[in-house]
Amino acid sequence: MAEFIVTEAFGGPGESGEARVFEAVKAAYAGEEALGFWRYPLITRETVREPDILIADPRLGLVVIEVKSLPLDAIERVTGYRWDLARPYFDQLHLNPYEQARRQAQVLGELAVRRANLPQLGTRAIVALPLVTREAWDGRFGHLLSDIPMLFAEELSPARLRTALERTPPVRYGQSLDPEAWTALRSALGTSGTVPRREVRLPPPAREPSPRRADLVARTARHLHAFDLQQELIAKTIPPGPQRIRGIAGSGKTVLLAQKAANMHLKHPEWHIAMVFFSRSLYDQIRQQVDHWLRQATNGEQSLRTAQHRIHILHAWGARDQPGFYRTLATQVGVTPLTVDRTPPGSPAAKLLFACRALLLDAQLTGRSLQIFDAVLIDEGQDLVHEEAALSFEEKQAFYWMAYQSLRPVARDALLETGEPEARRLIWAYDEAQSLDSLTIPTARALFGEAGAQMFGGGALYRGGIRKSEVMNRCYRTPGPVLLAAHALGMGLLRPEGMLAGLTNKAGWKAIGYEVEGMFRSGSQVTLTRPLEHSPNPLPTFTDAPLVTFQNHPDRQSELRQLVTSIQRDLGAEGLQPSRQILVVVVGLEWEPSRIQAEVFHALRAANISVYLAGNKDVNVPRQKWPDTDPNSFWRDGAVTVSPVMQAKGNEADVVYVVGVDRVAVREDNLQLRNQLFVAISRSRGWAHLSGAGMEHLPLNQEIQSVLAAGNTLQFTYRAPRRRMDDDMEQARLPWYASPGGGRGG
Repeated sequence: MAEFIVTEAFGGPGESGEARVFEAVKAAYAGEEALGFWRYPLITRETVREPDILIADPRLGLVVIEVKSLPLDAIERVTGYRWDLARPYFDQLHLNPYEQARRQAQVLGELAVRRANLPQLGTRAIVALPLVTREAWDGRFGHLLSDIPMLFAEELSPARLRTALERTPPVRYGQSLDPEAWTALRSALGTSGTVPRREVRLPPPAREPSPRRADLVARTARHLHAFDLQQELIAKTIPPGPQRIRGIAGSGKTVLLAQKAANMHLKHPEWHIAMVFFSRSLYDQIRQQVDHWLRQATNGEQSLRTAQHRIHILHAWGARDQPGFYRTLATQVGVTPLTVDRTPPGSPAAKLLFACRALLLDAQLTGRSLQIFDAVLIDEGQDLVHEEAALSFEEKQAFYWMAYQSLRPVARDALLETGEPEARRLIWAYDEAQSLDSLTIPTARALFGEAGAQMFGGGALYRGGIRKSEVMNRCYRTPGPVLLAAHALGMGLLRPEGMLAGLTNKAGWKAIGYEVEGMFRSGSQVTLTRPLEHSPNPLPTFTDAPLVTFQNHPDRQSELRQLVTSIQRDLGAEGLQPSRQILVVVVGLEWEPSRIQAEVFHALRAANISVYLAGNKDVNVPRQKWPDTDPNSFWRDGAVTVSPVMQAKGNEADVVYVVGVDRVAVREDNLQLRNQLFVAISRSRGWAHLSGAGMEHLPLNQEIQSVLAAGNTLQFTYRAPRRRMDDDMEQARLPWYASPGGGRGG
């Protein structure tokens, strides 16, 4: 079926004509195979500027339509391909629209051929004049443009438009695309086909008959994801106001936000754009992603280096030696930024929010504006909220209100009317299941209180079709059985006393990619299945071995000995690399993770395995203190990383060992510990191994066994959870910003 993407809401000068042509194209392709873009984000010196309308058609190939919303009397003279104008059009008195479209079609065709290996791909270019009829044109200029493909006002009906496109002579000759080639073209134009590929270094071939983990990892890494329309919509569109992105673990939120930031910069190079995140260990990953998408969209002409004065990649807090979002805004207001040691005792998020609240009060008292950004994109949004009222600012979440206040209002235009008194581009992504500190779900109402309704208005869409809220249900990282186990254990679905947290209706489970049978009534049976299309990682189809395992040991030393043996096998017979392929995550509250991390470190070092403790400056040394630290780092080549859950967030590995599960078992009803289990397991893009000590008589021992025995289908008895995680934006009867109880669990 035809799919069309509006990358930015219509409303700018001259865009009413483009909107008319775009709607005509959509009508012409209704019910057929096609992919269309308004303003496809490809900007290079060769293309002049982004194409007005791009159509991918399996029969015609690529078609570029250059739209000129000019009345006939605005064109004074036509000489060959050149148009001389009677008055300026976007500050120009001379146009060459066909040559512009032809060059764009040529560059896009070369790009698609290079990305998808489609030598048979054809391209076409045509100029549309939605305000001029052919009769009027011929009456004034005769048949001067008989050799140039033109689309006039009366040809915008479905049949006549398709005929005009089919009669357009090719810029590049090609053939109709078979299904495989058509899929390749869609991927070449889309996000999924151009995501940076992970390089997997293979050791020498194994002598064993069965495939090693290294071979399975390499085979999985070669797998290309199918075209994902939702990813295209999120990554390539620029909303005219706020947007919320709720995505399950591994759905690609960080990648898409990085691409969104790159696309914003390319379309609006004058904007100041902030890309904000909670975990400092994500710095390198986000920088690499933004740089990749800038280069990808401009054929290598732009990069993060050329854009660094406009795209600001900022840790939420910042440090003395590294600008962060909070510290940048404190400097803007003219106050000395608070440091961690100058805030009350509490979690890292609580300390940050205390500082944000203080900054908002300072700005309010001094009357100084925080407005320095045109767009703010927030990753890991679930870690930037807190339920303590003392950390709020006028019943709003302090960090988000600070971010909102840092934004300049979107310029208003008569054609770009969102219905709200003002709009600011605050875009936040989150997965509430990954929250390690707060139980608040960052819906608009939870973040901004009653002001959210006024700020964001009613309705699910902005004008032009861009959604105010997106829910991403495909998990590209974690295999389906592993993700199902992570959700089951994180929510406590098989607890004898009933689930601790989770979704309480079919719509909610379907929204995050599950098939559901049963009724959500107390005592009723509910069955969950995760279909392959929502977990495209193909590893489960390559091996019959279980991807999730669990071992309970009599004591910690026994657990550590088995961990050492398993990692030695991974590094030896299984052919894996220590860095980025193997990760050890330790769980627990307060001092527990540090103690277990130290024990794991000594056990691995005693076996001569190189170890890196995330955040250290050096390899193979115990936990270091400032200044011998590197908070931005999570990996070191040649070493196995051992990390608490908080630092592991946002990172991933082929094999994840979750150590110290007994720390969860002794407080199995603790929601933060359950969330730790979910985050730790969902770091895996292959295998997850859980282990603990002394759990044989604890209920979690049997619960884990039951979850793993369930395989790909999980059946549980529904009871109302302590914490509801429903997304009521999916229910049409409620406005998009609503969430019962202000987003609290309940």
